Amino acid sequence: MKTYDDIEFRKTQEIKNLQNELLREVIDYVFNNSPFYKKYYYNKGIKAGDIRGIGDLKELPFTERAYLQSHNADFLATGKDKVAETVVTSGTSGEPVYIYMTRSDLERLAYNEQKSFACAGVQKGESFLIAVTCDNLFIAGIAYYSGLIRLGANVARLGPQNTLRQLAMLRDLKPEGIVGVPSLMLELSRLMKKEGIKIGELGLKRLVLIGDSIRNHDFTSNTLGRLIEDSFGRITYSTYGITEGQSSFCECPERQGLHCHPELIIPEVIDEDGNSLPYGEVGELVITTLQIEGVPLIRYKTGDITFLMAGRCGCGRNSVRIGPILGRKYQKLKFKGVTLFPKSIENALLELDDVVNYQIEAYSGEDSTDRIILRVGTNRNDKAFFSVLKDTLQAMLRVTPEIVIESPEILKRRLYESGSRKAKVFVDRREKRQ
Repeated sequence: MKTYDDIEFRKTQEIKNLQNELLREVIDYVFNNSPFYKKYYYNKGIKAGDIRGIGDLKELPFTERAYLQSHNADFLATGKDKVAETVVTSGTSGEPVYIYMTRSDLERLAYNEQKSFACAGVQKGESFLIAVTCDNLFIAGIAYYSGLIRLGANVARLGPQNTLRQLAMLRDLKPEGIVGVPSLMLELSRLMKKEGIKIGELGLKRLVLIGDSIRNHDFTSNTLGRLIEDSFGRITYSTYGITEGQSSFCECPERQGLHCHPELIIPEVIDEDGNSLPYGEVGELVITTLQIEGVPLIRYKTGDITFLMAGRCGCGRNSVRIGPILGRKYQKLKFKGVTLFPKSIENALLELDDVVNYQIEAYSGEDSTDRIILRVGTNRNDKAFFSVLKDTLQAMLRVTPEIVIESPEILKRRLYESGSRKAKVFVDRREKRQ
């Protein structure tokens, strides 16, 4: 793997020239080594020489997640004897997709995370607590661990323990940073308030938050981000990662988008018809991975809705940035004339302290529009709470879905039914997904 520590700070044309070179390399590589892409491109009448640079990417067909599911083994572009790690993603569809990584891919993963943490200002010698799993074929925890080690940080791998355990470790070790999901930070802030512990006692400098976005379209903090920052201060850094692409992106202190690493990935954003969109316009994120040996992906449709930004960032980087993830393409809802994503409903619910957990269910109505049932787990079931809940949803969403109040315990069983590793916050029961 080739490393380019300062590439993001170089001139835009230098970055483009490097990406053109690396793109030609990966195209030649998949034509010669990937059973899937050799057949896929042959059937489309495409030759390796047709792709000379980024400008020619539009000539290539997209890679769909369904292809990864149905032809999983055919995406492996190297012999099985070179596979060093197998990871899995179930995404939000529940169907597993296995990603096979070579030693070179693992080095690339660590390099990617080293650069992402560097974006957030992490320095050699800083101490970090990793509060996400490093097992169960989960790529993220291992990625953060290896990236921090490569950067020269001091790492404690605690994993997803209960909040009391997390707080005990924070008090004992006093790490300067923590990697975890936003919901953990909310739980920690509530526990600390209950225990009378002040944030300053922990010495935290950075919260690197994974999974859920904490930014709005305009880069202001959304409800989730604001609640965390109200407790911990503005030390939060939003991230975005995708297992299939073996890549992640992080904010810098400017907090004006997620920085791409141009030697590792080429991002695009497309409209509903598959046309590339200009910078700033919202659509589906598409990625082409660079310097991956095991399972390279060309024009892979992520299903995530966002936009791209170009131009020099205040931190000095010239690489393309990804905007906040606004939702999942197939999760888009049309309800009473309003288009919204489940994330908008979640942000509204976070405004209410008495909401313990929740689940959003989507159904197909008789008139082909979407029907939404919002299950709210709470210990309150009085008229006053119900009225505030409805008013909050109406004010923030302009519509109010059907609401069902349940006990937090019953709803928790729904969230993790069938032994799911992740809470099923959004359940799509529509006959035809959009």
